[in-house]
Amino acid sequence: MTRAAKSVDASARISGNDQHSRSLKVVIVRDRPSSGGGIYNYYTSIAGHLQARAVFSDVGKPYSFYGSHRSPFSQLIQFTPLRLLVDWLSLVWKIICHWPEVVLVNACLDPFTFRSLRRDAVNVLIAGLFRRKVVVFWRGWENEFCGTPKGNAGWLCRCYKLAAAQVVLAGRFKEDLIRWGFKDPIYVETAVVGEEFISAPASRENGALPQKNLLFLSRVEVAKGIFELIEAYQLLKESDSDYTLTIAGDGPALQALRDRVTELGLADVNFTGFVTREAKLKCYRDASIFCFLSYSEGMPNAVLEAMAMGLPLISSDAGGLRDILTDGENGFIVRQLKDALVGNKFNPLEVAEAIRRLSNDAKIRNRTSRRNARYARKRFAAANVAQRLEVICANAAASSNGCRSTARSTYNNQS
Repeated sequence: MTRAAKSVDASARISGNDQHSRSLKVVIVRDRPSSGGGIYNYYTSIAGHLQARAVFSDVGKPYSFYGSHRSPFSQLIQFTPLRLLVDWLSLVWKIICHWPEVVLVNACLDPFTFRSLRRDAVNVLIAGLFRRKVVVFWRGWENEFCGTPKGNAGWLCRCYKLAAAQVVLAGRFKEDLIRWGFKDPIYVETAVVGEEFISAPASRENGALPQKNLLFLSRVEVAKGIFELIEAYQLLKESDSDYTLTIAGDGPALQALRDRVTELGLADVNFTGFVTREAKLKCYRDASIFCFLSYSEGMPNAVLEAMAMGLPLISSDAGGLRDILTDGENGFIVRQLKDALVGNKFNPLEVAEAIRRLSNDAKIRNRTSRRNARYARKRFAAANVAQRLEVICANAAASSNGCRSTARSTYNNQS
């Protein structure tokens, strides 16, 4: 399949309504800074490029491993019932004060608990109570739901169908929504790459010598495939001591991962902890291959950042990655094993072989580096992403009094 055919199908262009975008008012329900992760980073990156008057309403549980968040308020809202009440009342207050045309809710499909799904369903209902148009931007997705008839019953599904528009991060997520009875418009969008990665040098022309500095940069949890990566790294070290591995990030599985590294005798694994700004840029600059074996994703920011920095990838095709990655062009895709247990979703031998092939082939590595940097800097630049999001919100605001939006701008499949 060609890149044009696989590219995001909601590539929006403003058609002479810049003035409309400037006058548009939007309340954006997003994760608070101490909740960390891709949603908060996405809006931090695009905020300066939005022409609309955007106000943020923060939600989510604060986590200590996303930087230092020890304020009394952060400690207080660890108590879930209180946090939910505070967050819902905050949204009500911001709607009343700013009276937006659109409320943008960032939802996550988390089928094991449905906690955030229920929380954000209430946010949708609050916006509806004030007769504000709602755009639901689906961030997380459970890949085991893809291609199944699940999801088309119950109050949660009916609630989200009230939105004027849906936004997803992968073509197959759109197919799921359609199968579950959701109606157009459903837009397929992307995450974003911050300006610091776009402006940083991305050249990886490193000659014929093998490049063996591996990087994992993400939240450290089992579902990111980090334990399988460790097993593959042990196999690589047995045959070639030149390989290095940096694990950048924090998370609930960090101590278990450290323990496993110790068990395997991998004393050279570098744990940096949670990184931001210059420290994160240094991790990308020092690496030669980015490894990301996640089980389930929306559109992971770390992969897009690595691409913008010119890193070849060893990756799964979870979530939206299938729409932007092609095996052999962006690096190598490693397939999940069917019916495998958590922690064993990838064959370490296959992962190690993919890494070995990429690190030892300068021609493939350099070609992939150039392609990734060029594509990421064009498609995921914050200014372009912000513009497309504004078109989606403007269309929702311009929709009729019913629930459904009538598209006013032109959309195409250009990358």
